[in-house]
Amino acid sequence: MSVREPAPSLVSVAAATAVATGALAWALGRRHRPRLAAGAAREREMLAAFAEQSADAIIVSNLDGVINSWNRGAERIYGYRADEMVGRRFSKVLPPDRFDTMNQALADLAAGRQVHIDETSRIRSDGTELLVSVTVSPIRDESGTVVAAAATERDITEKKQREERSARAARLESLGQLAGGVAHDFNNLIAVILNYADFLSGETTPAGSADLARIRDAAGRARDLTSQLLLFAKREPIQVETVDLNELVTCAAELLSRGLGGSVRLVCHTHPEPLPVRANRGRLDQILLNLAVNARDAMPDGGVVLVETDRAPDGEARLTVSDTGTGMTAEVRDRLFEPFFTTKSADRGTGLGLATVYGIVGDAGGTITVDSTLGIGTTFRIVLPAAETPGGGVGVAEVGAGSG
Repeated sequence: MSVREPAPSLVSVAAATAVATGALAWALGRRHRPRLAAGAAREREMLAAFAEQSADAIIVSNLDGVINSWNRGAERIYGYRADEMVGRRFSKVLPPDRFDTMNQALADLAAGRQVHIDETSRIRSDGTELLVSVTVSPIRDESGTVVAAAATERDITEKKQREERSARAARLESLGQLAGGVAHDFNNLIAVILNYADFLSGETTPAGSADLARIRDAAGRARDLTSQLLLFAKREPIQVETVDLNELVTCAAELLSRGLGGSVRLVCHTHPEPLPVRANRGRLDQILLNLAVNARDAMPDGGVVLVETDRAPDGEARLTVSDTGTGMTAEVRDRLFEPFFTTKSADRGTGLGLATVYGIVGDAGGTITVDSTLGIGTTFRIVLPAAETPGGGVGVAEVGAGSG
């Protein structure tokens, strides 16, 4: 890329203007030096107040990484008071694997280079990790020597989580469209197979009838799988009714207890007030069953499954299923709702259980989130829109028997 130089006349004008401005500033400086000094002091005070009130962490350290200044933004983001950090090395808020990066950054700053990092990790006072974007600039004294460094660090943890949720939702939507298209065409082929099996039923020998029964059984299982895929893709027609989540959990408790086995204990806590939602009763039962089975499989040595209902802060109905199982990694959690993704052996699952749950929740206008820690357990939270009575208020209509 070429850079055009300004015309000689403009350069001359600019130079003359600079000289005149410098001369005027020198003259004014001699006559009004006390007033200028006071103005500079006020400006420094305003800058200090701005830095102190900034929502970002503004931190000043020497070239050894020892902190000289720690503003309120840093206190809020990292959880350490200024008197706890001033005089300490900045490495206190760094994960161990970032120490070498800090030393390199200090070397760059000492050489007069600015450091910018789009995303890196920090550790709060409570031990939790967060993500920040970082810009660090060298501070020079009057002779131009670099004597310190000023860092501005912005907490981007929530922004990153929103981006990841958005990307995950887009990926699942894309998978849903693909799975729905394949499942729809496959369902039509299965219908043809079943119809021909029915046509042949009256024309076969007893041995042939047994073979036809096996064909029907295999086709029926395939149809069940495609039904789950269509559910994930939100293409399966459903009948909707008003269901109280409290009643749903109470009625399902006995069935769930039997399915969990003797080494797993089921605990149910329901909200003291009704939690009506508009959904298909049978599919809500399926959500509970799938999540309970998933929890059981995560606790091979036994444990506790906790099922709770309550009202979310925004008034929506919330169903929570937690376990004390093995937990999962972030990589597994990121792909948890994808169809056919499973960490189980091939003979223990198809990988459609949680994909089905995701589809049912989305079809009901709700959201599902999962928190998991290795060795601690996993928690699924499902939030569904509260149903309204004909009068416009939140209430419960008569709950039918459902299709479950």
